[in-house]
Amino acid sequence: MSDAKNAWPVNDPGDGKNPQYFDNPMIDALVSVTMELGAAQWVQAERLRIIEQLLTKHGAVTTEMIEKYVPSDAERAAAKKVRDDYVGRIFGAFARLGGTS
Repeated sequence: MSDAKNAWPVNDPGDGKNPQYFDNPMIDALVSVTMELGAAQWVQAERLRIIEQLLTKHGAVTTEMIEKYVPSDAERAAAKKVRDDYVGRIFGAFARLGGTS
């Protein structure tokens, strides 16, 4: 990262869409790719969880059933814990850096 006297982001072209946080723009790109892949994988895992719930309950699943599925409060709480664990595993390497440059 750039030295502490520089404000975040290091460079912003002004459009707000491509701020640069690191001196090397490839690092920013890698972080962006990692975040997008993590989000996409989480969506797939959640969708699979819903499909499994519906199959268990109804024995069959349609796209409409998946889209209209509303989890119970207990399912939401369990999903939150699973999500928090997932984020810790996938993105924990960033946290372990401890903000050092």
